[in-house]
Amino acid sequence: MKNRRIIRKTKYCLLWAGLSILIWFANCDATYRMELVNRMVNWLFFGNGYETQTENMETVSASGKYLEDMLQEYCLAGELVQGSGQKDQTVSAGQMTDEKGTDNLPAQTVIALDHRAKAIVAAMSDKYGYMREKLTDYDYMRSNFYVIDSTTSVSREELNGQDLASMDLTIDTEEKNYKVLIYHTHGTESFKDSEPGRVEDTVIGLGDYLTELLEENYGVAVYHDTTAYDMTGGELDRSAAYDYAREGVQKILAEYPSIEVVIDLHRDGVSEDTYLITEIDGKKTAQVMFLNGVSRLNKNGDIAYLANPYKTENLAFSLQMYLTAQANYDSFVRKIFVKGYRYNLDLKPRSLLVEVGSQTNTVEEAKNAMEPLAAILYKVLSGK
Repeated sequence: MKNRRIIRKTKYCLLWAGLSILIWFANCDATYRMELVNRMVNWLFFGNGYETQTENMETVSASGKYLEDMLQEYCLAGELVQGSGQKDQTVSAGQMTDEKGTDNLPAQTVIALDHRAKAIVAAMSDKYGYMREKLTDYDYMRSNFYVIDSTTSVSREELNGQDLASMDLTIDTEEKNYKVLIYHTHGTESFKDSEPGRVEDTVIGLGDYLTELLEENYGVAVYHDTTAYDMTGGELDRSAAYDYAREGVQKILAEYPSIEVVIDLHRDGVSEDTYLITEIDGKKTAQVMFLNGVSRLNKNGDIAYLANPYKTENLAFSLQMYLTAQANYDSFVRKIFVKGYRYNLDLKPRSLLVEVGSQTNTVEEAKNAMEPLAAILYKVLSGK
């Protein structure tokens, strides 16, 4: 009888100990859990202790780095959007380098990894939210890529991320005629330290710099309209700024039919305790946001008098800009904002409204944002 009680207590103790270990293991850091599993597998199957296991782990780490780098390249090239099986790559052992000197990995190991890469990238989808399987998930898209105004309605079909991300928006960026138009519906918008009356310190100054970057660094011909459409008779008046801007832009597009891209450059307005800032290449840089107008409200449905035949192309343009920014400049872009009106985005399929920082940013921070913005534009428009 006494022995039975001892056996029963022992079983309870072992059960509680087992449960405690499972709970502890579940709450461990994921990297630590993986290391423990690798140690156990190595001990069970190889029985060769920790030193050899460490060597194996370094090889696995190098392999993972290679796959991660390949995944980034695929994302930038659009392969994960259009189908990761479209293109094969051959990578030599000399191309695999990291701080541990893994360029010495056997060539056959690298080739084997290359053949496995396309199958393994799917398992890394949680780290790269803009991968193909995520782009087909409407709820994921809404939660992670967009802020949709409460008055606005967007359908599942309109936010089919895979279709939007794979749409061809490239243009001939080397043509000498104007290809891009930059204008400012609210040309007087300025920044925290802008000098009153100094145009260079407003969004028009940002447009000047963006034009310079696109032309000099990327060879893209840009027409910059420096009209402040929110000024009427020398007075600030934003009540009809979009109407004035529409008229002005339509005249420019009629005069220069080679223009294929229209960008309305703004500065956002936020609460005074909000600071839209990141750091790129060691410089404080204002964050940017892309805005889409979908011409539809929850209450009354489609707005017939604000019809936009290019709504799908607009959504594709902003999403491709967003995904390219995410892949190249961490924390540079905010979520895409969607509202129910049109905002003159119907003037061209490749129309984009960009909010650069806010009134709490400095002029320098806003101008710093033009460098990554120009790079992103060129990548999307050139396909390079």
